[in-house]
Amino acid sequence: MKCPYCGANQPPETVKCEYCGMYQDYRSKPQETPQSAPQVVYEVHNHYEQPTRSEPASQPQQVDLSRNRWIALLLCLFVGPAGGHRFYVGKIGTGILYLFTGGLFGIGSIVDFFSILLGTFRDKEGNKLRS
Repeated sequence: MKCPYCGANQPPETVKCEYCGMYQDYRSKPQETPQSAPQVVYEVHNHYEQPTRSEPASQPQQVDLSRNRWIALLLCLFVGPAGGHRFYVGKIGTGILYLFTGGLFGIGSIVDFFSILLGTFRDKEGNKLRS
């Protein structure tokens, strides 16, 4: 009988090949890999996957990022034509517009002053200014 793995002649009652060490009958013992063949193991790492938490997720802490209404009002009063209050609340684009046009020729600064005073002025994310 020939070994199915290395082709060496073996007696029929042989369970394990004398040359390659492989079992001849797959039902008698588990298969072994031949010692001459290296085993290649590939590890795949996903760097974009979020790490898992072992503890249950708690409520995320809310951070108060809203701007102060009175600081915005003072900025509008003193540097309104330069768009200081607009830069403060995160509206950079209109802040630059106010800077180059003198607060939209003074009219925009006056409108913003009264909207901040009345509490209707909002920051970049749409949140009302806190008192």
